[in-house]
Amino acid sequence: MRERPLGRTSFLKLRNRVEHDLPRPTVAPRTYVIASTPRCGSTLLCHALWSTERVGAPREYLNPAQLRDWTLRLGPGWLLHGSARSSRRALAGGPLPQPALRRYLNELRSRRSGPSGWFGLKLHHHHLVRWLGQGDLESVLGPIHWIHLRREDRIGQALSWVRARQTGRWASHAPGLLPARYDPRAIRATVDALILAENDWKARWRRAGIHPRLTLTYEELCADPLACVNRVLKALGESPVEALAAPSLKPQADTLSAQWRARYLATPRPDTPAAAGYGHP
Repeated sequence: MRERPLGRTSFLKLRNRVEHDLPRPTVAPRTYVIASTPRCGSTLLCHALWSTERVGAPREYLNPAQLRDWTLRLGPGWLLHGSARSSRRALAGGPLPQPALRRYLNELRSRRSGPSGWFGLKLHHHHLVRWLGQGDLESVLGPIHWIHLRREDRIGQALSWVRARQTGRWASHAPGLLPARYDPRAIRATVDALILAENDWKARWRRAGIHPRLTLTYEELCADPLACVNRVLKALGESPVEALAAPSLKPQADTLSAQWRARYLATPRPDTPAAAGYGHP
């Protein structure tokens, strides 16, 4: 597939540029999915796995920003084999037709898989719901090795997600665009949304008779990234690595997080809908 020439500033995510593509695999494709919710260390884990050069380039490829970049690379209308307008409408909503989703992910597998065929997809629960509804990802990608990543400190996770939505600062190296403000209703709604998301992951796996190959926590990942990466590699049948490159991401919790936690725990639960505010793009 021919691509359109694009400038560096055309991309929302620079790692979607052609120079970050991997050699096309010469073996049958295999897929692993990091099933997650926001602010549980999934970006840190994916960066570390990519750096091993063994299991492909796992990324949040079903984030709308990712689909936007790849649509720029591959040309208007390629996603649905139709007009650019129909593709834009599809990307603005969801779910996507399974043939379109399969076409997109297969194109990524050809460009972002490792030498032994592994293609990695980081998948937040709300992106699964947006693009597939109650659909079955295995029917799109075939057999999947599931890696479950969760955060034990759900209040800390909710605080982090609320702040990121308010400020636009999704990574430690990024600038904040707007100030953060304490909002107990948003925090409570986000805690509830995280509970619903984790329960739905488990319900989907139970209905399909699936048992994740591995479950990791944010807390384990922060304490020992190398050990967690090697646990993932072992679950995928790959040999361990002896070291990792220094991470470019750091936990963002600070004194403001501690102040918000103290205020939140000291006040009665606000009356708010269970999943209000859920679903960063």
